[in-house]
Amino acid sequence: MRRSSWSAVFALAISPFFATSAFAGGQPLQCYQQATVPAVYKTVQERVLVKAASSHVVKKAAVYGYQTRKVLVQPERVSYRTTPAVYQTRQRHVLVQKASVGWEYRMIKGVKTLCKVQHPAVYKTVSERVMVQPASKVAVRHPAIYSTQKEKVLVQPASSHVVKQPAVYKTVNRQVLVQPARTVWQPVKVKGCRW
Repeated sequence: MRRSSWSAVFALAISPFFATSAFAGGQPLQCYQQATVPAVYKTVQERVLVKAASSHVVKKAAVYGYQTRKVLVQPERVSYRTTPAVYQTRQRHVLVQKASVGWEYRMIKGVKTLCKVQHPAVYKTVSERVMVQPASKVAVRHPAIYSTQKEKVLVQPASSHVVKQPAVYKTVNRQVLVQPARTVWQPVKVKGCRW
């Protein structure tokens, strides 16, 4: 509706308040009544933040394991063992007196007679201790002695990393007011009005 029409409507709206008895009962030319035009809405889609972006640190503890290790208990060494001498008792003939020739008196038929006599060698058996094997020193090797031992070792060191959570959005429908409700003057057909 143009501005001139609205002015006319407005003038007609307020004319009853200024009408005098001189105009009462006249013939109406146009009639208007107030009417309410409802508000106009439209549905729009809107992206709404449901959950803001966030981040948190995830920590991983160090991981340990056990391994077997060879440990030296006693190093290799050499000791010496003494072997005593070995003796044996042996018998041998020893010359006590050599064979000899000498003179000696003998009684022959009751007559003392000087005779030349041969004396055989005289031997005797004696025992003696003889060393068969001398004393000796023998080296004895003793190998190193080891044992196994479990020890704690680091398999994976402790670590941490940041986990980021992106923001969460959702699309919602929302009613948006396009035009508010308003009151207007609308022409009406009334009996007696010329239209």
